[in-house]
Amino acid sequence: MAKKTGSAVALIAALMLSACNFPLISSPNEQDPNALSTAVAETVQALNAQPKPQETQPDTPPAGLPTLTPLPTYTQPAVQLPPTQTPLPCNKAQFVSETIPDDTEFGSGEVFTKSWTFKNTGTCTWNTDYKLVFATGDAMSGSASVNLVGTVAPNAQVTISVDLTAPTDPGTYTGYWKLQADDDEQFGQVYVRVKTKTVFFQVTSVTYYMPHETIDMGCPGDVAVKGEITTSAAGQVTYYWTDSEGGQSATQSVTFGAAEAKIVDYTMNVTSSGAKWARLYIDSPNHQLFGKKEFTVNCTP
Repeated sequence: MAKKTGSAVALIAALMLSACNFPLISSPNEQDPNALSTAVAETVQALNAQPKPQETQPDTPPAGLPTLTPLPTYTQPAVQLPPTQTPLPCNKAQFVSETIPDDTEFGSGEVFTKSWTFKNTGTCTWNTDYKLVFATGDAMSGSASVNLVGTVAPNAQVTISVDLTAPTDPGTYTGYWKLQADDDEQFGQVYVRVKTKTVFFQVTSVTYYMPHETIDMGCPGDVAVKGEITTSAAGQVTYYWTDSEGGQSATQSVTFGAAEAKIVDYTMNVTSSGAKWARLYIDSPNHQLFGKKEFTVNCTP
């Protein structure tokens, strides 16, 4: 506003100075004393009436244009060095397969064979001084070690078997085994885990034997008969014999350490010719007769 006022004053001064030279303007002696003041006032009023110049606005980006995002700072990637390869050991084994899956059930005292197949993933050849050795756990009556029967080159495979026996008491049993090198270094551990079934002790069968089923003999005389008793588990069996002649043995007993078979003997007294028989009665645990052995006797003079 001060700038505009200064311009107006300068213009008025210029008009006043030039007024003396305009021919159309009267001299001061002839002019109305108020005329000059009126002219100046009208000039100032005219200047104030002119439109004000617009104030300068800050530059703004045109509407609709996207805002540019600064580019990310470039970071030099780290140099990746190739990994250092670890040399293969001399003795190393990879498990390939096995027989007898884990938790297979066996009867008390039942014999089975467990086999493992290994791949030689080391750099040394296995020779016949390499072996599979029992390490810890339940041995299950297996051998302490089983030697390889031939050489096994790197990347070749071998199967090693161990004969084992299921324990007599019901339960789960686990045995751990390891490969052992010719310098006694152990590697490649495996295991066997089986269950012994809960089996009731009983006699499962009786089989009879005698040399001949037709016998020529002097009467009276004795005839020998054998009976093979088979049980389902460990325990004690009590029994006695009876025969066609009316004979009966005393009650006897036999002890079984596992599910197995044992033979018992009987001597029968024969007094006459004809068809004869002898048989076993299992008093305990079965309380049961098991068939009979039939034969013929011909008494000679």
